[in-house]
Amino acid sequence: MSTDNGQELVQELFEGRITRRTFVLRAIALGFTTSSIGTLLAACGGGGDTPNGGTGPTATAPAQSGGVPTTAAATPGAAAVSPPAGYPPGYVGPRLSPKSPITPEKTTLRVVVPQNAEVGDWSKNVFTQWYEERTNVHVEWMVVPGEDALTKVNAMIASGDVPDVFMSINFLPAQQMLYGSQGLFVPLNDLLDQHGVEIKQLFTEYPDAKNLITATDGNIYSMPNLNDCYHCWAGAGRMWIYKPWLDELGMKMPETTDEFEAVLKAFKEKDPNGNKQLDEIPLTKAVESGFDTYFMGAFLYNPGEPWLVLANGKVDAVFNKPEWREGLRYMNRLYKQGLIAKESFTQTPEQLQRIGNKQGEPVLGATREWYWGSFLTIDQSKADARWKDYVTVPILKGPGGAQVSGWNYYGAVAPGAYVITKACKNPDVAVKWADGQYELEAICRSYAGVLGEDWRWAEKGELGINGKQALWKQIVTWPPKTGRWWAQLGVQYRSNDFRLSEAVDAAKPTFEKPLYEYTKQDYFPYREDQAMQLPPLYMDEDQAAQTGEIATTINNYVSEMLAKFTNGQVDVTNDGEWNKYVSTFDEMGLSTYLQIHQAAYDAKYKQ
Repeated sequence: MSTDNGQELVQELFEGRITRRTFVLRAIALGFTTSSIGTLLAACGGGGDTPNGGTGPTATAPAQSGGVPTTAAATPGAAAVSPPAGYPPGYVGPRLSPKSPITPEKTTLRVVVPQNAEVGDWSKNVFTQWYEERTNVHVEWMVVPGEDALTKVNAMIASGDVPDVFMSINFLPAQQMLYGSQGLFVPLNDLLDQHGVEIKQLFTEYPDAKNLITATDGNIYSMPNLNDCYHCWAGAGRMWIYKPWLDELGMKMPETTDEFEAVLKAFKEKDPNGNKQLDEIPLTKAVESGFDTYFMGAFLYNPGEPWLVLANGKVDAVFNKPEWREGLRYMNRLYKQGLIAKESFTQTPEQLQRIGNKQGEPVLGATREWYWGSFLTIDQSKADARWKDYVTVPILKGPGGAQVSGWNYYGAVAPGAYVITKACKNPDVAVKWADGQYELEAICRSYAGVLGEDWRWAEKGELGINGKQALWKQIVTWPPKTGRWWAQLGVQYRSNDFRLSEAVDAAKPTFEKPLYEYTKQDYFPYREDQAMQLPPLYMDEDQAAQTGEIATTINNYVSEMLAKFTNGQVDVTNDGEWNKYVSTFDEMGLSTYLQIHQAAYDAKYKQ
């Protein structure tokens, strides 16, 4: 056998010219034993660029992660493999690891997935075909409508015609408990211990993940999708403003509620776009977005729907508090002056986009949306593209001194992403098939597209979003073309470090870097204490049944009254109207609703 031939083979693998299955078969043909293949990869791919000199992944947790990872330990039995430029210093996240086919004979799994326009035909998808070649597992896809997937799935379960696996259906914790207790969902504890490789690294680096997916009965019914998206944890409370108008009017970035009001008035009255028409829209949003997730931060911590928090370990609601009323007074004051557009409570995202993309001089002053693409078109090829002039407004300081940004500490873990049913005859294969999706190359391909065409490995000296050595680089503007990726479905391990290790091209920057920087500057410093956020809860069948109808009634009422108090249909300054609003929650069963949540919280987190 020739070590040189082995090195050439490894190079072909890393450049994407061969699959891992082909690598294994050709390595055996060259005379390498199965046990020596991992050693070959470690010798050729490891080295001083790994955090610990190529002996395995050891890293320190990033200080600003939403998922609270910890120090990583080497995955048992996994070879230390590095991408061409090595891992960034202190890297915590998915790694390259040698993979061979899961089974010697092709095995079939029946998998239910949601329909997705970006994925296209699941069976013909490029990543699907690549992953089948890697794993030797063929999938019979059972596709359900994406917008109403759970309705179709529930009907399927009721009929008894269940697949081997449900993937990306995202069962709620209560549903996992229900179907798990009925024996429909297979407990995965022992299967993960026996067959999980990549997920064990994930659990080591993100110990919260294992706790969050473990039901109150001690069982794990699903494998998680982990996406530690730093900027996402403040996304529901971001406010955008057109910076050139501030400059034109000689105004600084507003820091208080009064200053923000003054800026909106100037946008409305002083013709900042210079077209000699008062056509400026000071502030608007699409109907799906909430003003409360931004403005209420100047009065109290507001997590957004369902508006439940922890107060010294006790579950409570924020929508009936005096501070909430003060926030409503402020929003009503803006509305009465014409500073909030009337259409904000009815217009679709498409209608908002038309406002943001209006030809000629811009007319949109500020908007409460997730990111630029929510209110205009992102063109990364133009240096003077309009989206680059919209910047974030920090969480405002209120008259009482409150200044709290909602930060979703538990958002990294989607706990119901992958469940195996009692119909599955090869649950070990189903676990291995999912586990392989957590591996670095699989993640890059499922998220970024085709290696060498849509993305590539970073070169030495290329820096990522966080200023460290980059790990990978998007070649085309994300997202890839339809049918070349899995559109963030399946299960993935996209750690904070992985996301920030995307190479940044100064000449053609993506929106990820400024989104990260704005979040770090304007929202992270003002985040709530984690002890205030209510974590995901596992309810039994009775608890889920009791809270379901109450939750719908309360949440709809809060949303309805948010709009009516803001636009003045109901007078928030009238004590009688406010008292009627608060007492309505008692009639809806708020006390019972909170008690059930408290019992579920105590059962899992106060053991």
